[in-house]
Amino acid sequence: MQKAAGEHKVALVTGASKGIGLATALRLIEDGYKVYCAARSVDLMQELAAKGGVVLKLDCNDDASITALADRIIADGGVDVVVNNAGYGQYGPVEVLPMAMGREQMEVNFFAPVRLVQLLAPSMRARGGGRIINISSVAGKVYSPLSGWYCASKFALEGMSDCMRIELKPFNIKVVLVEPGPIKTDWSEGAKSSLLAAAEGSVYEEFAQKSHGLLQGATGGRAASEVSAVVKSIMKAVNAKNPKPRYLSGKIARISVTSKAMLGDRLFDIAMNAQLK
Repeated sequence: MQKAAGEHKVALVTGASKGIGLATALRLIEDGYKVYCAARSVDLMQELAAKGGVVLKLDCNDDASITALADRIIADGGVDVVVNNAGYGQYGPVEVLPMAMGREQMEVNFFAPVRLVQLLAPSMRARGGGRIINISSVAGKVYSPLSGWYCASKFALEGMSDCMRIELKPFNIKVVLVEPGPIKTDWSEGAKSSLLAAAEGSVYEEFAQKSHGLLQGATGGRAASEVSAVVKSIMKAVNAKNPKPRYLSGKIARISVTSKAMLGDRLFDIAMNAQLK
């Protein structure tokens, strides 16, 4: 994004304490942005603070925390770019996973980014426009067994982003989805551990162990991409005069989406089951 001479470009990155969020915040700081770096773990963002980032606490499962963050940013003059990156993977069989865990997954991955848009869009409009970049996932397009709540949160984010893209366009606020495939971060460790814990002692335990192996192969093998691939996509969304609605990111992201579209639901189900035998 271009701003007038002498005028600060301002960005918010959520989930900035590690992985994609940390790398994105560092890149935006390097590019001259004033960056609000938000995450639950403030202690993990000292590198960002040392480089000039404004480090703030954010709990995406707490509306009061979300509102306080937005109030602080608005009081400082608003924001031009919002990177909704915070999120995690809650894996496990839908039948046995407690509803409270499912609701928390939706709160963090879906409701929190939407709430931030509600709160910050007026300030973006007042500044003449901006970019809202929602970090989705290939799992927002391609389902896999035992990832029901995670897929639901990303499918929902995709649909909401499409609607917001049209609603906010008249105000020069562009809404973009970035859809990573498997990336080399510690995100997968939480997903894998939750998968095994949720299925332990249930009729799905063996199925979960096989799914764990599949997830391990996807996120820990050569198919996984570096964080830099996602940052590259995010910066395209930030800097393009007319950004695409979606940016697939990573080595196998496009292959996954294309395969699903070509096979259709029945054949894709067969292919998924074959991998788990």
